Amino acid sequence: MTRPIAESPFSVTAPDGAVLGGTLVHAHGPAHGVVVLRTPYDADQHLPQARSLARRGLDCLVQDVRGRYSSTGDWAPYVGEAEDGVVTLDTLHHHGVRGPVVAYGASYAAHAALELARADRRVRKVVAMVPALGLHETAYAPDGTPQHLDRLGWWAVHGSGRQDHPPLPPAVLHEAAHRARREGPVAAARRLGWDGHRLDAFRRLWQAPALDLSRYADASAELLVVTGDHDSFDGYARRLAAAWGTRSGATRAVVSGPWGHDLGISTPDHALRDTLATAGSPGEAAARWMTGGTTPAPGTELRLDIDSRSWQVLPLPSAPSTMEAHG
Repeated sequence: MTRPIAESPFSVTAPDGAVLGGTLVHAHGPAHGVVVLRTPYDADQHLPQARSLARRGLDCLVQDVRGRYSSTGDWAPYVGEAEDGVVTLDTLHHHGVRGPVVAYGASYAAHAALELARADRRVRKVVAMVPALGLHETAYAPDGTPQHLDRLGWWAVHGSGRQDHPPLPPAVLHEAAHRARREGPVAAARRLGWDGHRLDAFRRLWQAPALDLSRYADASAELLVVTGDHDSFDGYARRLAAAWGTRSGATRAVVSGPWGHDLGISTPDHALRDTLATAGSPGEAAARWMTGGTTPAPGTELRLDIDSRSWQVLPLPSAPSTMEAHG
């Protein structure tokens, strides 16, 4: 019989007194490293994933970001994730949880992982799955088109409070998006009854400047970007991969395929479902890479091919100069 995975509550006290709550899932057998996953989407929902990584020989901390679920403090999206990530690593090391660090996350949690890797050279690998890089990059498509529908939907559910709010009914959300196009997104949010604090945060979203990706040029960790052709963040994810380590020489690789932001988990496409069942999911590819797998190798893209129902290896474009990486 398989021995149960051991896990324990793990809290981190930030310098300002905020307590970041989470769960440390212990490796099955000797630990070969520690995965840090910091999320606003309820850390408990990631425990099955943490247990899977523990069976691969990794300690795994799943933590609620500041102001969400079990963590105290004020929730301000895209503020302070580097600082809170560093104090989390300090606390892990203080408690004897050591070894190579993997910063890991999807969507907003990918932002938290990237900021930790940028700020702390103890991070050896970082996995950024369908990364939501910054305020501007979630508000606007790479061509500058405002993403009113997606952002109104996300901020209505996740943008304020310790726990998620119920999603807007589809008809209400679509009407708000139409109003945003006519009158502006903040006016549309005001009509939804959002209070002043929520409106101020939402206004900051639309006024934020584009992220200067040269902030990642000195990163030292190996990077794996997982992106999908039908994810609205795909263009930004590829810009991230191109900009990573352009001064430091840190390596980068990509996993891609014909899925959207959900990585194909709920796809209605029978061909994609069958191919994922045969070849394996992008999450499985990332887990193998985290635990010492050699594919994708640095400078390559592991791409899921529907016709052959297999993964194919392609070369990544050459990294641009630092000036070109500013986009």
